[in-house]
Amino acid sequence: MNTMHEANRRNWNKAAEWWKRLEEEGGLWSRCPDEPDLAFEGNALGLISEVSGNLQGRNVCVVGSGDNHAAFAFSGMGAHVTSIDISERRLEVASKRASQLGLPITFVQADAADLNPIGDAEFDLVFSSNGFLVWIADLHAVFREMFRVLRPGGHYVFYDVHPFQRPWKDQITPIEVEKPYWDTGPFEMKDSFEFNWTLADILNPLAAAGFTLRRILETPAEDSRFWQDYSYLPGTDDKLSDWNENPRAALPTWLTLALQRPE
Repeated sequence: MNTMHEANRRNWNKAAEWWKRLEEEGGLWSRCPDEPDLAFEGNALGLISEVSGNLQGRNVCVVGSGDNHAAFAFSGMGAHVTSIDISERRLEVASKRASQLGLPITFVQADAADLNPIGDAEFDLVFSSNGFLVWIADLHAVFREMFRVLRPGGHYVFYDVHPFQRPWKDQITPIEVEKPYWDTGPFEMKDSFEFNWTLADILNPLAAAGFTLRRILETPAEDSRFWQDYSYLPGTDDKLSDWNENPRAALPTWLTLALQRPE
């Protein structure tokens, strides 16, 4: 395993209990099977419906599954879901919740850059969500693995924080540059490593892996929570969604892509 990915795995294991408490406060995990929209931002679910259609009985893989809201949502939609994450502690929490919800999800601990437990061409859809790419040191390796585990004609859909949000200081006003757009890291954050990839850093490895781009969306945050903190509760300050009050809201918040492994 990549040494930075291993450090990130240990960090997520340490933080698993803290995230569990935060997720319990919000309570979204228990609602996602019946209200799948809760698990997605950036119109990702609409894009999935557009390119993949009905997921009933389809094989779906969530990579970097984290809170597993997307895995619970897909399972509630009738898909056969495999949830993959680098943190075994996060998967333990998600597995217990899936049992409580009666969801037959398969949980696999693996580094996204080496999906060795997964065979070739197993899935109709691969999905990753916000908070995944920032932890990845080798996008080429990850996207090659995404491509490998998809069946020909299958899709990889993801949404994540738009790269245009990365250069700014984490404050509402004034808007100030913290670093150049092209300064991508790695940034050592206590016991972990983060990356702020540019749009080119993301798109070029996807093309090199063999993917065909089907759709790209750039959308604003739908809830002010994005600008506030890590809580899973609804936002409490609607003016933060007004770019006159919060200049960064004038830039796209989410980058959502639909890609296909050619037939």
